[in-house]
Amino acid sequence: MTLSWRWEEQSRNYANYGNANQWTVNAGLASLARESAQNSNDARIEGADADLVYSFVVLSGESRERFESAIRWESELKPHLKSMADAATGAVTAGQLQSGLAAVESGQFLTLLRIADYGARGLTGREFAEGDPSTYGNFVKLCRLDLYSGKDRTSGGSFGLGKAVYWRFSRLQTVLFNSTVQPNEAAEGRWRNRLIGVNQGVVHQLSGNNFQGRGFFGLTGGGGDISSAWDLTEINDALRVTREDDRPGTSALLVGFYDPDEPEKGLHDIGEVRKFAEDLAKALEEEFWPLLTRKRLRVRIEVIDNDRVVHEQTVNPDDHFTELTRALRKFDAGQVDESLNEVGEVVVRDIPIQISARTDVSEKHPAFEHVAKLVVTLSDQQPDSLENKVCLFRRPEMVVQTIDKTFEGRTYHAFLLAGAAIHPANPSIDETRADDFLRFAEPPAHDQWIPRSGRNKTSQANLTAHYRAPWVPNLRNIENAVLESLFELFGAPPVTEDQPPKAIFNNLGFLRGDAGTGGRGASAPRKPEVRIQQAQVVDGQWEVMFDIRAKNRPEGWTLVPKLVFVGLDGGHTDVDWQTFEVDEKAELDSRGAVIMRSRPKGRILTTTVRATSVRELPIPASESAVDVRLVQSDVAPDSTEENS
Repeated sequence: MTLSWRWEEQSRNYANYGNANQWTVNAGLASLARESAQNSNDARIEGADADLVYSFVVLSGESRERFESAIRWESELKPHLKSMADAATGAVTAGQLQSGLAAVESGQFLTLLRIADYGARGLTGREFAEGDPSTYGNFVKLCRLDLYSGKDRTSGGSFGLGKAVYWRFSRLQTVLFNSTVQPNEAAEGRWRNRLIGVNQGVVHQLSGNNFQGRGFFGLTGGGGDISSAWDLTEINDALRVTREDDRPGTSALLVGFYDPDEPEKGLHDIGEVRKFAEDLAKALEEEFWPLLTRKRLRVRIEVIDNDRVVHEQTVNPDDHFTELTRALRKFDAGQVDESLNEVGEVVVRDIPIQISARTDVSEKHPAFEHVAKLVVTLSDQQPDSLENKVCLFRRPEMVVQTIDKTFEGRTYHAFLLAGAAIHPANPSIDETRADDFLRFAEPPAHDQWIPRSGRNKTSQANLTAHYRAPWVPNLRNIENAVLESLFELFGAPPVTEDQPPKAIFNNLGFLRGDAGTGGRGASAPRKPEVRIQQAQVVDGQWEVMFDIRAKNRPEGWTLVPKLVFVGLDGGHTDVDWQTFEVDEKAELDSRGAVIMRSRPKGRILTTTVRATSVRELPIPASESAVDVRLVQSDVAPDSTEENS
């Protein structure tokens, strides 16, 4: 049986100069680790033994010739790629193909990367994207569609972009897939070794004919369509996509693998390929240590020189992240301590997360408070890349983001389990709903819950389609609550007999002749902050309840909170208050400013405010998102001065 490549004839109505989706995936092996492992984790069959195997295959001599013959390199693929490369002017993908083709042609060997999962769903379903999209299987979603996720609520992503990682790391924008499915999900009675290839190139001209950018490798059917081929043992072996056993799952083969950050590597020295494998293992350990610790997925990496395995390792985070893996196991076993005094002890603190009301008809629920779990342990003497950081993760058990905070004299490791990550085997309804909220909060790179500003700001507009505003303050308050718990644990650094804290010298730099801006107190107070507890639209007005928190200082505070409408671009518009009330812990002056006076005990001053917006708003309240910001802060006025 002969397989062939085919690119459809170009339409005069539309031209595709590359798939933009892949540019949402960052370069670097950490990105490859995050996206590829998440894809396999999302497809994992619950309850089954799951394995993920990364195989760097270095081909030379007869082995390379056999592979190139099987993929029809000289007769079909290479001529089309050369034609695409000629379109490099003004086309990013074409330029990448031009350099990639030159590198492959001049390289001493051809490097492939096979990413194979076992105990996963595999490429299920029909051959073509026809009929109701809700009935599409994984095959159509991966090979025929862009920007379509269709994943269930247990998945890591919600944009349908993670699969772009395969083409991002191929010099030739070419990936082969071989998949086995469960027998009960057989397609027309077939369930083993479903093979297809996809090239995501650019529109091009060859032999006087114009072609679309995307080409498929498989069986030619009626009308010129290319369909997948099944159970071709000899061809699969030549193409290096043979699977280790009959467990369901998918093997993705990246043709001409490279790291876009280091395109010159992996062409002439197999030692560089081995370094790729070692760096990938480190990235997987750092990004997926919760998943690996709970043994919900096993990962192995190997380097194969033609047919000989020259390097093999199992990815195990215990060696590099001992404190984190030990603390997670103790948390799961309920073995937690009351306080932190020795390395190995683990404490747990509750972190409230306000979950916004969901608006989807089939998943609608009111706003509620979810209690995440902050787990903290002291560090040993061996430094690593995650010390003095809090790892945030939900059910996929991939680290989404870290909160970095250093405390003088104390080194710690910590993580926040949120959503269904708290009880992954049997989450409650509210834990599952919280997991959904955080999933939709993640941008396409799945690397953020807590909104940032300026250059670090990324869109989290996916929430807008599913949840009722406000959600920005809900997410920001996660970091505030985590930091507050850390300050309670580590806020007062120990002072040794022979060495005062560094903070003293930081504030007395003038003693060493350091440049400065004048004298400052020994410790500047933390800025006051606002935490929105509840916000809802009633009769066309925003009703907001929020807390103001500030350090208890002798001079007290005068603060002016302002209601603002928040735009998706980060911009904001001030909105007037119609009513504004504070509790008995604070006062209001004639201008409407909040006065918080010093108290004899306690580190923090707090007051709760209940307020409503005016009815005359820039846009309807039901279509807006709001936040509360402190636009002015000063010392509290003298009580006698205020009464005069």
